[in-house]
Amino acid sequence: MARKPKMDRVWFENFDLEAEITALITRIETCTKFELPDKKRDMVFSYAASKLGQTKEAYADAKNKGKPVSTSRRDFLETIQDTIFLAIPAENVALMPLSEYVLNDPSYYQDAMCRAASLTEDELFMALSPILKDMTVQDARDFVSKLWHDGIDGNARKYAEALKRPERERVPLRLGRIV
Repeated sequence: MARKPKMDRVWFENFDLEAEITALITRIETCTKFELPDKKRDMVFSYAASKLGQTKEAYADAKNKGKPVSTSRRDFLETIQDTIFLAIPAENVALMPLSEYVLNDPSYYQDAMCRAASLTEDELFMALSPILKDMTVQDARDFVSKLWHDGIDGNARKYAEALKRPERERVPLRLGRIV
């Protein structure tokens, strides 16, 4: 099967910065029930404009040097979204439904939970798919934290038990003390 030739167009050629960022801010404000002050809103817009300029410049430099180039609209918007979240109190960010967080990409938390719990992605998806729709960011953070800390606590218990084993060799410390 023949592959389709890649288009030479990139996402930022016809990117309406003001409309996209306004839509992103509006969605976040609605979900977090927090209105961004005008000064912070202006900072987000100026940061987005400079970030877009840097992306365009890096793309042009890489193309001129003949290097492979990878630009991602999603990465750009995630960076802007994270910047907006820095301006919003944590308790408001925690109110945001997970389905709206990270540009409607629940795989962000699925990946974190997979690493924390050492589950396969399929197992995790089967277990969580019914509740992901109603889960808030705070719920997901608590869940990931519990998985992470339970894993750490389990490892700490195993390590402590290993230290108590009688077959453990005594190691001399300083000045005749032994452990």
